[in-house]
Amino acid sequence: MVKERKLAIPFQTVYITRLPKETQDIIRSDMERYAREHGIILAWDAEAKDYVGMTRRFCDIDEIYLGTKLTFCDPGEDIKAFESSQQRNLTLKLSDGDIDALCRKTAQLNISVSQMLENFISDLLGTNRGKEHSGEAFAVCWFDWWKEITEPKDTFLIYLTEYDHEYYAVECWENIELYKNSDSLDEKDRVSLQYYQKKLDLLFEEYKRLYPNASDKSVEEGMAKVIEYVRERDNLLNVSRSDRARENNR
Repeated sequence: MVKERKLAIPFQTVYITRLPKETQDIIRSDMERYAREHGIILAWDAEAKDYVGMTRRFCDIDEIYLGTKLTFCDPGEDIKAFESSQQRNLTLKLSDGDIDALCRKTAQLNISVSQMLENFISDLLGTNRGKEHSGEAFAVCWFDWWKEITEPKDTFLIYLTEYDHEYYAVECWENIELYKNSDSLDEKDRVSLQYYQKKLDLLFEEYKRLYPNASDKSVEEGMAKVIEYVRERDNLLNVSRSDRARENNR
């Protein structure tokens, strides 16, 4: 989850349905992110036409904000803070010559460098769909061409991200490391260690089965790339995965 969040919550026992619509939308978005990061399927309330958690009190779902610094504010004050939290700054390493050439390109379009790059990324991801001049097909062709000439290897990371298992794998890995680095393990701890080890091994076996040309030869080799990927993603998204959440698994 994000490291900080402002919410217009008057008191913790308030029912979420009584909150401003904008605040409900923020909580729903955070709930969906939490579910993605933890491999959870959110229960659906057919009558309310919303997630079950959205029909409860805020204190009933506040576990999704473990590790998040929560600030309670007046209605409306959380909207700008939420929108700001959705924006990310990326660093590009380009030479002076490339920067100059890029600025000249954007001058021909009468837009800024940021606007051009943002539009290209949106086209590549398909989020410009519905706009009058979407270049999605061209961006996807470029991506496919680049993928073909670079011939990326079939890594454990590719398998995990394709099936949305990367955070689950990291959770297993971190728990395994936690138990292995413990000075003393009781019987319950050893059972838990075996449980997480088995779950991670099953993921790796599935990866080897689905990818005949799998490049990672061991769980350790594969997880090194996964940890690096998740660390970069979390930094870009300003995500904080709570140590307390991991401790709760023990």
